[in-house]
Amino acid sequence: MIGFSKKLNPMQIAILILIVLSPSMLFSQFQIPGFSRNDNFTGIVDKCGYDEQLALQMKAELGGNWGYGYDSLLIDLSRWSQSPYVTVDSIGASVQNRALWQLTITSDIPTSNVKKTIFAHARTHPGEVQAFWVTNELINLLTSEEPFAQYARENCTFYIIPMYNPDGVELGYPRENAHGIDIESNWNTFPSEPEVQTLRNRFSELMSSPAPIEVALNMHSAIACTRYFVYHHENGTSFPYTQLEQGFINGVRYYYFQGIEPWDYFVSWTGGTPPQYPESWFWTNFGEAVMALTYEDMNCIEAGAYDTTAYAILHGVMDYLGLVTTIAFDRSPQQNEQFTLHQNYPNPVQLTQQNARTTIIQYNLKTPQNIRLLLYDILGRQIAILDQGFRNSGTQRVYFDASNLSSGIYLYRLQTPSGIRTRRLFVIE
Repeated sequence: MIGFSKKLNPMQIAILILIVLSPSMLFSQFQIPGFSRNDNFTGIVDKCGYDEQLALQMKAELGGNWGYGYDSLLIDLSRWSQSPYVTVDSIGASVQNRALWQLTITSDIPTSNVKKTIFAHARTHPGEVQAFWVTNELINLLTSEEPFAQYARENCTFYIIPMYNPDGVELGYPRENAHGIDIESNWNTFPSEPEVQTLRNRFSELMSSPAPIEVALNMHSAIACTRYFVYHHENGTSFPYTQLEQGFINGVRYYYFQGIEPWDYFVSWTGGTPPQYPESWFWTNFGEAVMALTYEDMNCIEAGAYDTTAYAILHGVMDYLGLVTTIAFDRSPQQNEQFTLHQNYPNPVQLTQQNARTTIIQYNLKTPQNIRLLLYDILGRQIAILDQGFRNSGTQRVYFDASNLSSGIYLYRLQTPSGIRTRRLFVIE
């Protein structure tokens, strides 16, 4: 690992305080032209709704770094590296030889389970600085001492690249690296740009490891002045993948329902799989194994609530990976030894599909014991007994018909003498 130190002068300290504590102040002096959108996005379109005039206006108002430069990143890296849960490393270099820095956030507490791997990279397009602010709040949450953060670190390893295009940031290029290439859409070009090759090599390295990436988030911000995920149509992926996508996006929205748009707000890949994006690389090589999505934050004066957004994204990721921490969740070693409750499949359950109304809930018992498997609505009201009685050791399967449920989020809970385990079940129309 590469360590570093940097002495700060008074001006740098003042700038750092302004940037870290009051990012919204940086966006209060310019006006955003009206944005008209089509609710039924189709085909391959610009995910970020790029507006050249706005980009020039932002650059004029905020400077070439759009309010957060490479020097600012070095300051933050020095601060983050002080956390016992963070290691900082350079995984490669840009065209102009600026390091591409990666944070690894996890716990060193020994565990018998293979940790889940989550990857996020931000600031591909330099002008979309809001993507960094959300990523910054993800880092702040993951390095905190909150019980949820501790649990996330114990069960996952998070790899984060906060500034993927440092040359573009420093040169004031709204979309490109130092070669004038949009590195968001350079993944099918050979030879690729240095930044693309570096990130692809890192992805390949992790995907061949014992703990491959399961969630890969490409952090952006769109002129639409809304928060949303770019949804990939089944024409460019597969029907099972779209079900996973909907469950993931619905899961994030559960924690910020009014702030993040529904899953079908921006539909892409209706004409097939485009080859040029990092998500394309994941889909082509690994299919349903990786939930690889672009997240678009707000790119306007109304932008903010970065901590709320980060909270929703992180909780949604954990739920998607089956690491649920709600309703009497007991993480004692005894419970882990005595029984396991698995995520139901399919999840979400889609009521409009005749063959998908039944979902399978599986659990494993180490020893014979009495159990109760209950279904609750999101308000905690019991609505069904799915299974109960004395069960032998081994694998048990429950086939549940969800036809009578309304669209929404439900919780199923397995109660045994040795503990309680809860997971989420999604039902969509």
